[in-house]
Amino acid sequence: MIEADYVIVGGGSAGSVLAARLSEDPEVKVVLIEAGGDGRGFWVNMPAGVIKLVGNPKTDWCYTAEPDPSINNRQVMWNAGKMLGGGSALNGMAYNRGLRSDYDAWEAAGCPGWSFSEIFPYFLRGEDWRGEKDYQSHGRTGNFAISPIRSPSPLVPAFVTACENLGIPYRDDSCGGDIGGVWNALTFQRDGQRCSAAKGFLEPARNRPNLEILTHMRANNILFEGRRAVGVNVRRKDGTMQDVRARREVLISAGATQSPALLMRSGIGPAAHLRDHGIELVAESRNVGENLLEHPYIRLRWLVSEPTFNSQMQTLPQKAGQMYRYLFRRDGILTSPMIQAIAGVKTLPELAQPDVQVNFISFVFDTTKPPMGKAAIVYPLHERPAIGMSVSVNRAYSRGQILLRSADPADHPVIHPNLLGDQRDVDTLVRAGKLLERIAASPGLGELVQERLDPELKNDADWELYVRNTAGIGYHASGTCRMGSDADAVVDPRLRVRGVSGLRVVDASIMPELVSGNTTGPTVMIGERASDFIKEDAAR
Repeated sequence: MIEADYVIVGGGSAGSVLAARLSEDPEVKVVLIEAGGDGRGFWVNMPAGVIKLVGNPKTDWCYTAEPDPSINNRQVMWNAGKMLGGGSALNGMAYNRGLRSDYDAWEAAGCPGWSFSEIFPYFLRGEDWRGEKDYQSHGRTGNFAISPIRSPSPLVPAFVTACENLGIPYRDDSCGGDIGGVWNALTFQRDGQRCSAAKGFLEPARNRPNLEILTHMRANNILFEGRRAVGVNVRRKDGTMQDVRARREVLISAGATQSPALLMRSGIGPAAHLRDHGIELVAESRNVGENLLEHPYIRLRWLVSEPTFNSQMQTLPQKAGQMYRYLFRRDGILTSPMIQAIAGVKTLPELAQPDVQVNFISFVFDTTKPPMGKAAIVYPLHERPAIGMSVSVNRAYSRGQILLRSADPADHPVIHPNLLGDQRDVDTLVRAGKLLERIAASPGLGELVQERLDPELKNDADWELYVRNTAGIGYHASGTCRMGSDADAVVDPRLRVRGVSGLRVVDASIMPELVSGNTTGPTVMIGERASDFIKEDAAR
């Protein structure tokens, strides 16, 4: 039997932080359990290597959501990182934090201690800012490397100019709680390589004698003595079962899909649903798996007259040249993330805050060709110079649900996205799609755009059909173990699971509402905040 003070399930964006912070005390033994691999390797480190990771069952959970009536019964791929680093090792590396009002709304909704002013220091503590210019909104002493893009698309200035000509002002920094305007995207990289949470936080801590990292171990269920969590039962890679015991606490950081599933398999969740699967109830918690949040988005694409990353990655000499730049100079296209610039915009003038995020995309896939790989997610690059823009709803009204497929831990959970279940989100995306058209026609980009690659949409009915037929997810699943002070919340504001003791959830699933931006940065912050909660409670 393995025993530790703290047992952490999931080595993703929050779990990596927890393991590093809690093991800072040499008297505290920490065990980190990860279902996937170690999150190392050439393709993980190379930013463009994401195309080798997404849809690969060794590095991606490769979930498929259920048919969703709100998007005309389409089934979306529900990718999630399956390795140390979690989503931060698999995603597009866009770093932002959202609005001050996002976090102030958390506090107002019954989450004291989570206002922007209170969580802001935790963003700074975790950050290793690599930019030349100093900002009060960035920290330089942390582990999570954040930097400007080393080799940006040559058309970023054109996008910025087009936005400015529509009255969207340029922002020098987007991390201080205001995202109104357009800015050059930031990315989590160190010296041209991906800096996942595992690379930033776990790598410096790996050799600590009081930290044990167990990869390729799937958590089956939480062990209880009465209503106190005392450990986790896991399945090793060889198929044998193992109990990992916790003297102090069990910390669940398995992500917004697996964290609620693990709670339910362990007897915490809606009583009727657990009964249907023959699971003995430990504590009823009706909202486990509810409140599934996502950022629904649409995209548009255009051929342009100037060279883009598409046209610079077609021939073998071009590809070899870019690989040389990456290997020996750590720059070039292979270090460049998909999202090159971002704009926070209001689709209605009377709104108090930006309700959508516009992303300028550096290259475009040719979806008329067969997909690359078994997962049918990644397509070949378009042969001609092209750009894309996507736009997502910052704080969508639609809510989905995670359920158990069975009591078997090997079965993927049932994912009901209900992505556009609320008409208000559809209406927002219709307005946002028209905004993308205006940006593409605005001086700066307008003179470069040659041909639209997506269908022309003549009226709102066409737009709504396009939205429902093409909308995807931002891969920002959150909310399924909602935090709050009310009795229906899954965890309290210190992230302790209600109805039991010795158990917390620490990941994006605790968000009561989505933030207005990409979620990796906020999830790292949640890990930082939780580590202090745990240390404070242990000292009492």
